Amino acid sequence: MDIKRILHTFTLTETELEQAYRIMEKRYLEEDFVNTMANALHEPDSRFHSEHLDEFPELLNWLCSCFHHFFDANMSHNDILQLTLNHLNHTSLKPQFFLELSRAVSADCMGTEKELSDCEQNCSVYHYCNHSAEARDRSARWEILASLLSMRGNGNCTCYRRDGAGECPAAKYLNGSWDISKFFHLDGRKEAV
Repeated sequence: MDIKRILHTFTLTETELEQAYRIMEKRYLEEDFVNTMANALHEPDSRFHSEHLDEFPELLNWLCSCFHHFFDANMSHNDILQLTLNHLNHTSLKPQFFLELSRAVSADCMGTEKELSDCEQNCSVYHYCNHSAEARDRSARWEILASLLSMRGNGNCTCYRRDGAGECPAAKYLNGSWDISKFFHLDGRKEAV
């Protein structure tokens, strides 16, 4: 029995090489955020943890974009990671943050991440697609969370009712006693609103 080993040589153009480099750079940065958040799991002001990054890719994309915005050659990589996470903890108290996330949700269609608008324009059966439906639902949930925070800020949430309705989800989120994943996986969606 003869076993032949066939080696193929692939030549990448400068553009393809740059694109491959950027993809790997982003993956390493994503991994750094996951590890840093896992180490900071028990910090009292942290509302997000590393499992959220798997569940909500738009959050991870936001962190990477913010990291590049903060990038400074005079700061260490770890300091910029920490600065970005501190910014996340600060800005995630505002409704605008969740509106940004709602616009950044993408559909993972056949292994490729696509923006919803691209999916709708280029796919003749997008309205039957579970991936786009899930992405649209997640986008709507971010918008609802932004609305709940706005209501809380304006004094229109259930906390201000006299009927003893208890803390609203926005108040629970703001004081750190409520995990965002629970909001996305509520069986009775009316509980949140």
